[in-house]
Amino acid sequence: MIERNRSGLFWDDFRRQILIALLFAAMIAGCYLMVDRPAAAWARGLDPRTVAAFKKITLFGSSGPYLAALAGLYPVLRFYLHRSVASKRALFVAAAIVISGLTVDLLKWVVARWRPKAYFADPSQYGFAFFRTGYEYNSFPSGHATTAWALACALTLLYPRLSLFWIGAAAVVAASRVIVGAHYPGDVLAGAWFGVVITLALGRSAWFHVALAAPGGASQGLEKPSSRETSQEE
Repeated sequence: MIERNRSGLFWDDFRRQILIALLFAAMIAGCYLMVDRPAAAWARGLDPRTVAAFKKITLFGSSGPYLAALAGLYPVLRFYLHRSVASKRALFVAAAIVISGLTVDLLKWVVARWRPKAYFADPSQYGFAFFRTGYEYNSFPSGHATTAWALACALTLLYPRLSLFWIGAAAVVAASRVIVGAHYPGDVLAGAWFGVVITLALGRSAWFHVALAAPGGASQGLEKPSSRETSQEE
C-alpha cells in the first residue's frame, strides 16, 4: 500500500512538472512571436545612463566570482572548521550554478539563436542558426539569468526567510540582460527556468537532500553542529 502511494505521488509530481514545462515552453514561444522584438527595440531606445547602470547590475549574473568564492569556502568549512553539513551546502550551491550553466551552454550551441545586436544589424538575422558557435549566436538561453536564478533558488532553499530578496535580486539581474541589449525576454525566461528546475532537482537528490534537511533548519546551515549531529553527518 505504501509503495502504491509513493508511486502515485511520483506520477502526480511528474505530470505537474511536465505541465509546468509545457507552460514555460508556451510562454517562451509567445515571447518569440510577439514580445522579443518589441522589447529589444524598447531597450535600444532607453536612456544611456539607465543602460550604464544596468551594465553594472548585470555583472551579478556572472558565475565566475560565485564559483571562486565557493571553491575557497568549501575546503575551509569541510577540512578546517569540520562542518560537513555547511560544506555540503556550499557544494550544493556550486553544483547548482555549474550544472545549470553547462546545460544552457550546450543548448546555446544546439539552438544558436541570433542576439538582438545581430537583428538590428540585419532584420533577417532573427531566429535560430543551429549548431553554430560565436557570441552573436548564443542568445538562447541567457546564461546570466540561469546563474542568477540557480543561485536564488539554492539560497531560497537554504535561507527561506530571505526568499523575497533572493527572488527579487535574480529578477533584476535577469531583466538587466534585456535592458543592456544582450538578450531577448524569451532567452531570459528560459534561462531562469533551467536555473530553477535544475537546482530543485539537485535539492531532491539523496546526497544534497540530507544536508538541506539537516536539524536546526535551513538558516542554521553555517552554524557549527553539536557533537552528536557531527557524528551523524560524518
